[in-house]
Amino acid sequence: MTSKKTMLMTGASALLLLVAGCEKKVGGQVVAVVNGEEVTQQEVNAELQGANIPPTADKKAIMAQVVQQIVDRKLLVQKAKADGLDKSPSYLDQLRRGEDALIINLLTTKAAKSVSLPDAAAVDKFIADNPTLFSGRKRYALDQISFAQPSDQTVLRQLEPAHSLEAVAATLSAAGIQFTRGTSTLDTAMLPPPIAAKIAALPAGEPFVAPDKGRIIASVITSTTPAPTPEAQARPAALELLRRQALGNAMQKQLEAARASAKITYQPGFSPPKTPTPVAPATAP
Repeated sequence: MTSKKTMLMTGASALLLLVAGCEKKVGGQVVAVVNGEEVTQQEVNAELQGANIPPTADKKAIMAQVVQQIVDRKLLVQKAKADGLDKSPSYLDQLRRGEDALIINLLTTKAAKSVSLPDAAAVDKFIADNPTLFSGRKRYALDQISFAQPSDQTVLRQLEPAHSLEAVAATLSAAGIQFTRGTSTLDTAMLPPPIAAKIAALPAGEPFVAPDKGRIIASVITSTTPAPTPEAQARPAALELLRRQALGNAMQKQLEAARASAKITYQPGFSPPKTPTPVAPATAP
């Protein structure tokens, strides 16, 4: 009996030593431990990367604040996991989307390294060919009508003969569609040049209609203010736009090559449209 008791006590002591040996402690690259989860110097550096810290700032105090932010975040994550939220379908769906976005962003970053910058002649030609972005840039004051996207698309076709905002309002009222009126502004530099050119060519008071986040916006230009892009800003802006265009083309080619070599099957009714959606490197650096 004594021998067995001694063996049990020895085993218990070994287990305690093992647990103690696995207990995580601060020191070296570990700046904090939150319920056994480490906060490393690498995590802190990643948080600080890109932060605009004034040269005269107390860097130790800022680092301590960042560490506490990470600690608080880990506490909330641990609470969410304790509630089982990391196993919920909503979390798993969002996690997959986030991972997809991250890896695509890395692929875009890789493609960006192979995109060559345009020369001065190409930049000058781009500026001359797109006046609505540069010398001919304008700001419009708008009178607008906003209404929810109708399930019956014939309503939108009924708006085609409307040549004033009042006519738009009358058509919507006759169809029993509620709408709101308001004002806004529009910068032609925020529009694709072909769209900006079409808007500029409209007769005075002629409405133009565009979708916006599940709603339809009918707008009429009430005043126009020239807002040419300063020359010092025009060339860098044109260079960046050309770079993004080239990057978008490179990503589109990669997507087309991937589609051509892929085996994809669709359930009836879920086939893609005949015109593929172009790739836009919105998250590229």
